[in-house]
Amino acid sequence: MNKKAPEAHNTNAPSLLRSLWLGTCARYTLLCLILLVTSSIAADSLTLTYVDSVRFFLLLPFGFCLTLAAMTRRSATLSTGAKCALHPLITLGGFYVFCYLPYQLRTKPSGMQILIILLLVIILYATVMAIYAAAVSKRNRKKAEETPYESQFSKS
Repeated sequence: MNKKAPEAHNTNAPSLLRSLWLGTCARYTLLCLILLVTSSIAADSLTLTYVDSVRFFLLLPFGFCLTLAAMTRRSATLSTGAKCALHPLITLGGFYVFCYLPYQLRTKPSGMQILIILLLVIILYATVMAIYAAAVSKRNRKKAEETPYESQFSKS
């Protein structure tokens, strides 16, 4: 019995652009909702000065970066090392350029504050990715246990 290898994602350009667009829109919507909810909960002067229309527009390229990072992670053509290097680079780079840098330019924090915030973001990223990796590993292990063994060397 010949089994086809599972296809990762359709790699033609229209399908790739469509999934990139839909993923960006979904992440942008989620990020805007998070920003609105957190700003309504913490209605202090710092939060209100941080939330303005420019911040909402900067969430769109950040959502694009998150979608691109997710597509990189699921890519069948990239090596594991490239995936492990590109995913945090795109995610954390997008966060810094589109979320933290505009805030940093406006408030002019000290070097120690910048370092602490960036370290906290890296720790948060590492924690989320560790939980994600554990869940995917558990799912793959369960799937492998449920799949019956078929000898590759038997003559049929």
